[in-house]
Formats: sequence, structure tokens, C-alpha cells
Amino acid sequence: MVKVAAGPAVRFAEVAVPVPLRRTFTYRVPADLADRVGPGAVVTVPFGRRTLSGFVIALHPTAEVKGIKDIQKVEDDDLSLSPALLELGAWVSEYYLAPLGEVLRAALPAGLGKKTPDPVEAMPGDGVPPVLSDAQTAALEPIREAVRKKTAASFLLHGVTGSGKTEVYLRAAEEAVRAGGRVLVLVPEIALSPQMVERVRERFGNRTALWHSSLTPARRREVWTRTRRGEIDVLVGARSAVFAPLPDLRLVVVDEEHESTYKQTESPRYHARDVALVRARLEGATVVLGSATPSLETYANTERGKYRLLELPARVGEAVPPEVSLVPPPRAEAGERAPISVIFGNELRRALAERLGKGEQSIVFLNRRGHSTVVQCSSCHEAVSCSACDVVLTYHAAGDRLECHYCGARRPRPRACGACGEETVIYKGVGTQKVEGEIARLFPAARVRRLDTDSARRRGVLEESLDSFRTGEVDILLGTQMVAKGLDFPRVTLVGVVNADTQLLLPDFRSAERTFQLLTQVAGRAGRGSAPGQVILQTAHPDHPALVAAARQDYGLFYREEMRARAETGWPPHKRLVNLMLDGSDEATVIAEAEKLAAHLLREVRGGDGLEVLGPAPQPVSRLKGKHRWHVTLRGGDHRRLHRLAARALALAEERTGRVRLAVDVDPASLL
Repeated sequence: MVKVAAGPAVRFAEVAVPVPLRRTFTYRVPADLADRVGPGAVVTVPFGRRTLSGFVIALHPTAEVKGIKDIQKVEDDDLSLSPALLELGAWVSEYYLAPLGEVLRAALPAGLGKKTPDPVEAMPGDGVPPVLSDAQTAALEPIREAVRKKTAASFLLHGVTGSGKTEVYLRAAEEAVRAGGRVLVLVPEIALSPQMVERVRERFGNRTALWHSSLTPARRREVWTRTRRGEIDVLVGARSAVFAPLPDLRLVVVDEEHESTYKQTESPRYHARDVALVRARLEGATVVLGSATPSLETYANTERGKYRLLELPARVGEAVPPEVSLVPPPRAEAGERAPISVIFGNELRRALAERLGKGEQSIVFLNRRGHSTVVQCSSCHEAVSCSACDVVLTYHAAGDRLECHYCGARRPRPRACGACGEETVIYKGVGTQKVEGEIARLFPAARVRRLDTDSARRRGVLEESLDSFRTGEVDILLGTQMVAKGLDFPRVTLVGVVNADTQLLLPDFRSAERTFQLLTQVAGRAGRGSAPGQVILQTAHPDHPALVAAARQDYGLFYREEMRARAETGWPPHKRLVNLMLDGSDEATVIAEAEKLAAHLLREVRGGDGLEVLGPAPQPVSRLKGKHRWHVTLRGGDHRRLHRLAARALALAEERTGRVRLAVDVDPASLL
């Protein structure tokens, strides 16, 4: 290469461009932009036949490449990234083996170039906090001390549902703001955390803002700019808010830290909880991870001394944990008549009737939307499947159509079987729409509201539904995960789970953990007031350790049993994983490439270094959106060696120009 010397007014910029390449590119800085181009600046650059926005990583006086092109313009001086965010982006890129440009694009979401201002939603604070319990006070003090001293300390606040974790967060946030600092509160999904958002905004007024994917481009820019200027004291946001430009960050709260939604499913595949911990370490901030059901990795880190464990073992006030029972699903025994309901067993049906009679409220939970989960011919037994994905279609009574819950494809309800032509199509399985109809049949006078992705698509439906439930205008709130977490309604005395087994038998090493967490969370909605609560879990597996622990509301029991099982099988947190995912349009080509990759990696690990190459194997959903999907999973105890091996796999993929794409998922939340 020819070494290009820089003249007095000429510099060269190293720019990260948001493309799937793990490298940066060199551009010349024109003299008229020299005073505006520095590390963190967002610039427009030519890239092949395209023009892209990139991020300046560093400036150099010389460059050793040919054909250097000029930076065309600086996007906006207000949109530059701080040195701290550049350092964080570099860590994310290295750890998750993701292109730096794609990482930094996540820190500066699309739409920020629009300058039309839009006011930030705010509510005036009302300075009337509840009295803390002794346990809350004990948990709060070490957090406050760390915040005052601006110490990069990490805490796990493990509190049972209803134990007052949110109030501890708020008091810690007040301490950070008094000290002149800023606070980041991460929640799994803004839409599923309405009461958390409301309490933060009531406490901190117009110095609070929300960050989430539903913001308009104008609102997004307004929030980002105000945050960067230090006008926002407390920012509440979902996953991507971990990159928000908060100056003097003193406290980071990760609420419901166990939630899988903190893991990004597309590149860059980062985990917001882990990125938050690294950011806090880089900026000297305190981190509080909160959960009633911590992930095994997080709780194991308290045992290893990485995080300090703080516990809230009891509910606040007069509330006591609900009584939880495991009951069989409704079915007719040999020689008996059909059950009154094929959805609600006798125990759950009677309990609902009793609550309605007393004027109390109930929550009915089923983590399956739609009406029927399988549409099948009773003659030839052929199920109606998606043409682009290897999954069966779900029948939605609303709209009278079939829908794929993976790619979104829709088709009319069939009148006859597409395979044999017989008009013997039947509808099997249960979704929330079918449950809604069954409640109306059994309890025609009940006021019912269904909350799932389908019903809450229209703007404002979620908030209106929850307000109606809060004010007592609704007797039974039915739904999916939207009703399972983060809701505090004192008049709810019954929670019924139609099918507690929906996630239990999935082919994933976290299936038992996800089941325990979800059931514990939804059970925690009952009995949060003065009246006692009851929870009924309908299950065909009452002896499964995860369900037994959920019924007892005993995290310690679950943790010990599951950690023993993970140790025996070699799954996290005892070992680390990197999932190498291949997909392409031609199945034979994908399989061949997966086999070549696995064989090459196996040759590289023949050194007794404790690494394993699992697979290749088809992914559980082996075809998605027309792409055939296989994977090779790397497993080992040393994450550095795992990273080196995964990086080698990426290098091999970049050398090949075939029709198969390779994606890398470091520390996968799931292998589904």
C-alpha cells in the first residue's frame, strides 16, 4: 500500500459503517469539516455505490490505503457519541463478535436525523413516598452508600413479588439525583411496565423521559437530545436505552433482570443486562438488578462474590403470599361424562364463580394467543402449516383467518382439507380467544377484558384496559404475558393458569427456568391487597421440579434443583455457549456448509482445551421465512477460548462467498 501523507489541513478518519463486516474504513477529512469531525461524530460517507451514515472512531495524521474517499458531511453536531459510549460500543463489538458500526447504530437509533421537535411526555411529581419496611431499609442503605460515593458496585435485589422492589429503586434514584447524577431504569418492555413508568414519572416529574421503539422520530430526537444535554434525570427505557447518552451516570436499575427480552435477537445480539453492568463499571455507576426470580447466571454470580445479594423476603403491608395449588386439566375419565368445560377444570371454574359472587377480581392467564393452535383434517390428519416456516398455523376467530406467528403470513380459514379434499377440518388446541368465548359461555354476566398482542394492537387499548380493571369495571382480566408481570391490583384475589405446561417441554435448556419464572410472576399478581389470594395452576406434570417450586413460591428450591441438573448436563451457568447459526434458501447447501464448519472447528479443538462442538443439527424451527436453518453450538468453560473459536468461524464464513449466511450468538438466551 502507498502511504498517504497528510497536509496541514488534511486528516484521516477511521469510520465504523453499519454493515455486516467486522472492520472499520478510512476516509479523508475535508478541510472545511476539520473542526467538526472528531471521535464520536456521525458522518455521511460514500460506501460502494451507496451513501451511508457512519461513526468516527479515531483520527490519524496519515493513512496507508489507496483510493481514499472524502467524508461528505457531518450529520449533526448534537448527535455525536461520547467517549464513554464509544468505549462501551467497542466492548460490545468485541464481546458479541458484532460489527462495530451495527453496535453504534443501536446507540443512535434510526430517525434521529429528523429535527421537528415534539414535546416529551411528563407528569408533575406528587414527594409523598410510602413508609419503608425494615427489609426495604436494610436493602436500600448499601445502594445509597454506593451511589453517594459513585462506586461501580453491583447488587442483586432479590425480592418476592409484592415486596416493594420498585420503592427501593425510586429511593436509590432520588439519592443519585440529589448527588447531581443521572439514572437509567431498564424494563423488559415499556408496554408491559405501565405501573413502573407511572411511579417513576410521578416521583420525578418533567425531569423524566421514556425511550422505546414506539416513539415517533421527532419524539426520539427530542428525548435523545434532552438526555445528552443533561435535562433528563431519570430515563426509563427498554433494551436499547442501555446506550442512552446520560452524562454523569450514577445509577442503573435493571428491573426483572431475568427477562429474555433484554437479549437482542438480531445483530448486534447483545444482552442489555450485561451491557448495563459493563457500562456502569466504565462510568463508575452503581447497578441494581431486581427480580423475584433471578436468572441462574445472576444468582450464581452472587455466590461467586461478583454481586452483593440484597433480599426482600416478604410482601409489604398486610399482603401475604397466595395459596398455590397444582390441579389436573379438565378431562373425562373412562366411562364418565364429558366435563362441563374442556378449558376450565372443576377447581378453577368454581373458584372463578366464587370470586364473581363476592365481587372480587380474577386474572386468567394463557401464554397462547389466537383461538385454536392447530387446524387439522380428521380424515387424513394433515395439519395446515405455513408455506414459509416449519410451523402449523394458528386459527384466529377475530378475522376468521389462519396466521403464522413467526412470519406473520395469513390465509383464509379452509373449508376443506388441502391434502385430501375432505370437508373434515377440525380446530384443536386452546388460545386466548377460545378461552374468552368459554368464559362468556360459563359466566355470561362477567365483565371480561382480553389483553394480548392481537387485542392491544390499537393505540391506547392496553392503558384503557388496565384502567378499567383498576377501577373495577372489569371482573376478569384474561391474557398472555401482558397480564403476567408488573401489575399491582389489590382487588385481584384469584389467578388461574389454563395451561402451566406451554413452555415446560420445549427443546431448550432454559425451558424449566422460563416456566418457573413465568408461573411465579403471574402467581404474584394475586393477594396483593388485604384479602388473601389464591392461584390455581392446571398442569399435566404436577411432579415436575419447576412446577413444585413454583407452587411453593420457593426460588431456593428451584435454584438448587436446576443448578444440579445443569451441572450434570453441562449447560450454563456451569459452562458458556456460543451458537453459530446458518441459514439459506437451499437446504442441501445449508447442511453441507454446516457440516464443513463443524468438521473444521472439531479439528481446531483437538487440544484438550475443554471446548466442545455440538452439532451440526437443524434448529428447532428448521425453516423460517423461507430460510432453512441449522446450527453448530460451541460449549466450554473458558469464554476467551470460545470467543477465539467463534471468531475463527466468522473468518471462515467471510472467506466463502456462498449462499449461506452465518450469524453468531454469544451467550444465547435460548437455542430455539
